[in-house]
Amino acid sequence: MGMLRFRLTGPEAGLASMMSALEGIDNVDRVEEVGDLMGGMRDDSSSAQLSDDIGHSAAHDVEVHASSADALADVHAAIERAAAELGVAVEFVDEF
Repeated sequence: MGMLRFRLTGPEAGLASMMSALEGIDNVDRVEEVGDLMGGMRDDSSSAQLSDDIGHSAAHDVEVHASSADALADVHAAIERAAAELGVAVEFVDEF
């Protein structure tokens, strides 16, 4: 089994669409958002929920588990296609 990690920056709707697209790929075992469960919280209160912050894009850490390297290559290509269609940014990473 292999794993691919990426960070998606964009709205929640983009994340949901991306995850749905990936779950439909053959030999994908699991697609999961990982990371900070309180991602919207800041360590300081300097801009918590001010008008400039409302509606901003958020970064989401996602792991995809697949049964083979070929399946991961298909996932990688699908992520790039979906990102272009959804208007979100993705960054492939080794670890979060």
